[in-house]
Amino acid sequence: MARSAGSRAEWEGIRKRGLARHLLTRALLRGLPMAIALMLLLEVLQGRTIDRELLLDRAFETRLWIAAVLFSVGGALSGYARWRSLDAIFGDSR
Repeated sequence: MARSAGSRAEWEGIRKRGLARHLLTRALLRGLPMAIALMLLLEVLQGRTIDRELLLDRAFETRLWIAAVLFSVGGALSGYARWRSLDAIFGDSR
C-alpha cells in the first residue's frame, strides 16, 4: 500500500481496498513500531539492559501493550484524517 496517495490512481487503489483495511494498516504500522521503540528507549534511559528477563517481565509486557494500544489508536485516527483528506482532494469515486 502506498504511504500516501500522490495521484488519483493511487487513491483509487487505496479506496478500493476499503476504509477498514486502511485504518487497520495505519494503526498497526504506527502502533507497534512506536510502542516497541518507546518502551525499549525508556528502559535503556533508566539504565536497564535489554535481555530475556526484561522481555519476560510482566510489568514491561503490560506497559508495552498499553503503549501499543494507544499508539495504534493514534495511527487509526491519523489514518482516518488522511482518508478524509485524500477523499476531499481526489473526490468520491463511487
